Amino acid sequence: MEHLEGPLIAAHGICKRYGGVTALQDVSLEVLPGEIHALVGENGAGKSTLVKILTGAETPDAGKVMILGEEIGTLTPGKARARGIGVVYQEPSLISGLTVLEGMFLGGELRRHAGVLERKAMRSKARDALDMVGARIRLGSDVSALSVAERQLVEIARALLFDARVLILDEPSAILSGPELDRVFAVIRNVRAAGLGVLYISHRLAEIFQLADRATVLKDGGLVATRSVDNLTTDELIRLMVGRDVGTRPPRKPPRERVVLEVRKLRLRPGSAPVSFELRAGEVLGVAGLVGSSRSRLASILGGVRPARSGTVLRNGRPVRLRRPRDAARAGIVVIPEDRKREGLILGHSLRENIALAHLSELSRAGVVRRTEERRLASEAVRRFGIRPPLIDASVGALSGGNQQKAVLSKWLVTEPPPEVAVLDEPTRGVDVGAKFEIYRLIEELLGGGAGVLLISSELPEVIAMSDRIIVMRAGAIAGTLKPDEFSEETILRLAVLGEESESGAVTGDGPAGLTANQGAGGA
Repeated sequence: MEHLEGPLIAAHGICKRYGGVTALQDVSLEVLPGEIHALVGENGAGKSTLVKILTGAETPDAGKVMILGEEIGTLTPGKARARGIGVVYQEPSLISGLTVLEGMFLGGELRRHAGVLERKAMRSKARDALDMVGARIRLGSDVSALSVAERQLVEIARALLFDARVLILDEPSAILSGPELDRVFAVIRNVRAAGLGVLYISHRLAEIFQLADRATVLKDGGLVATRSVDNLTTDELIRLMVGRDVGTRPPRKPPRERVVLEVRKLRLRPGSAPVSFELRAGEVLGVAGLVGSSRSRLASILGGVRPARSGTVLRNGRPVRLRRPRDAARAGIVVIPEDRKREGLILGHSLRENIALAHLSELSRAGVVRRTEERRLASEAVRRFGIRPPLIDASVGALSGGNQQKAVLSKWLVTEPPPEVAVLDEPTRGVDVGAKFEIYRLIEELLGGGAGVLLISSELPEVIAMSDRIIVMRAGAIAGTLKPDEFSEETILRLAVLGEESESGAVTGDGPAGLTANQGAGGA
C-alpha cells in the first residue's frame, strides 16, 4: 500500500435522529494511516450509529463523511467497500453450510461478463487475505467446522479482500480469550504496520491501552474528547465515558459456612474427569477457562437445559433433579446464559413481555396475566437495572447489546426475595464500563442477601477482582482451584492451557483425543 497523507476516513459534524431520539449530535472523528483508533463509550452512546454511517448503512441528517480527502455525498455499503472501508461486526456473519471461500465472497463474487464465477481469481484473492491475517485455513472447509478464533480471522480476512484501507472492528474480542485473543491482536498490529487504519470498538478498557494510539469517547450521542492513549489513565478514560467516578468494589464480608450448592462428581462430557465443588452463601466462585473448556456446559446443566452424564447436584444439602429449566428455578437456581440473543431473550417481543416470561405464575390469576402487575414489574426492572431507553413496550431486539444484557439479568433477578444461587455466564460481555459496575453492584447485593454466585467469565481481571475462589476448567474437568493469594493471570492461563492436578486428585493433561481448547462456542 502506498504511503498516504491525511485521514483515510473522516466524519465531520455528524448528526442523526431517530424520531424524537438524538443518536448523534455534531460528532467528528478521523482515522489516520497506520493508526489504531479506539471508539469507546457506554451502551447507547452512539458508537454503532456512527459505524453504520461510516459504512453507508445509515445516512446522516447533517454532516459529511470524507474518504481519502474526498467528500462522499450519499454513501452506500457498496460505495464504502469500493473505497476501501472494510468492517467486521460483533455478531458473526459467516453462514454455516458454505465453504470458507463461498463465505468470504458472499455478495461480492467475481464474475466474467457472462456471469460465470472467476473461481481461480477468487481463490487467489482469498488466499492472499488469509495469509495476511496468518490463517492456515482450507478454502474448501465448511464454515461450521471452524473454531471461534478461526471464524474471527476469516471475518477479518473477508474485510480485507477488496483492498481495504480502513478496517472497522466492532467488539472483535467479545467471543475470544487467552491465546485466541493474542492471535487476533497480532493480526490487528500487523494490519497497522502495513499502513492501514483501524477503527477499534471495545468495552474492554485494557485492550484500548494495549492496542490503540488514540481514543475517541462518545457519551449520549455527543463527542466528549479525542485523546492520545499515551496521555490517558484508566480512571480518566472511565470518567470521560461515564461522567463520574464509578468507584471500586466495597469491602466484602467473608463467605458464610452454609453451602448453598454442591456439585458431586458431575461428568460434563465423555472421558473427562468428574467435576466436584461447593458454593457457599455470600461467596463468588469464579470459573475461568478457554473456549471449549465446558464452562458454559456446566452452566446449562445447572440450569436444567441439558442433562449431566453422571453425578449429583445438591441444594442446601438435598439432591435435586435438574431435567428442565423449571426444575432449576424451583430449586432456587437462576442461570443467566452466555448467548443473550438465542437463550436469554425473545427478540421480537417487548421488554415487558420478556421480563414477564420468567414470572408468569406470580403475575397470573386463573391463567390470565394481570397486565397492571406485568407493567409494574417491567417498570421496576427498567428502574433498578438502568435499561435505556426506558420504554417497556419497545421491542427488546431494538435495544443495544448492553441493554439487552441488562434485560436478561433483570428478567431473573428483579423479584424479591432474590435467588439463593445465581450462575452468571459472561454477565458483562458486550457491556460498557458503567453498566459493568452496575452489574458488579448487583452481585454485591445478591451476596449481601446470602446468595452464592458462580461467575463464569473470559475476562481474567474480572474473575480475579470479583471472586473469593477460582476454579479453572480445561477439557471438561477442573484443572485447579485457586485461593486469593494464588490469583494471577499467569497461573490461570497456565492451568487453562496445560492442566494440573486438581483438588480432587484427578490429573487433567491433554484430555481425550481430538479435544482441544479451540473447539468453538458449542463446547464452551
